[in-house]
Amino acid sequence: MRLIFVVEGPTEEAFVNETFRPHLLERGVYASATIVGTPKRRGSAPLIKGGGDWSRWERDLRRVLGEQRGSDVRVTTMFDLYGLPEGFPGLSEHGTCLDTRKRCGLLENALSEFFDDWRLIPYLQRHEFEALVLASLDVLEDLLDAEDDLRGLADLRTEIGMQAPEDINDGKQTAPSKRIEACIPGYRKTLHGPLAAGGANLTILCDQCPRFSSWLGRLEALAEGEED
Repeated sequence: MRLIFVVEGPTEEAFVNETFRPHLLERGVYASATIVGTPKRRGSAPLIKGGGDWSRWERDLRRVLGEQRGSDVRVTTMFDLYGLPEGFPGLSEHGTCLDTRKRCGLLENALSEFFDDWRLIPYLQRHEFEALVLASLDVLEDLLDAEDDLRGLADLRTEIGMQAPEDINDGKQTAPSKRIEACIPGYRKTLHGPLAAGGANLTILCDQCPRFSSWLGRLEALAEGEED
């Protein structure tokens, strides 16, 4: 079985390649990742993709689905609930739903209906990829050495308290990424994000992030043809 992850940016791409790919390969599923959005140049670095408006996401998803043949392939998304682009299917109807668990489900259903392709497995991360980093703070601590970063990490632990990572909200200043960046000045999303979440291992992530765990279980079942 081949599984293509359509993701928002380099952080998610690295997480798929470094964490999902070996885990799923052991179960007979070959995973790869592709980034949706607008090509961008960062300084003198090569062009990368990520972000942009929904029309470009739709174009790339249709391209990925259209290029695949056979019953041994699935396509899944890994998009953040926080900050979805205007025009995303169902966003105008459900984007203000206060229950973000319900909002995720409604938007995933809308995405599925929009493309009407049985091979698509929609998934939205509640609320951001950084929820997985918040589930991996012990690993993140080992990646930091600057005193101000370590003090900030201690402050972050106090700030979030006993909240489950997936419950930490989608406010402009309180979303997971905003909290991490405010507390830890040396944090670099594309560097520390995949290393922290990947280093924590999937068992820890699943224990703390039940929605993520449910999605992973569905992907693992692809090898045996057990998915819904």
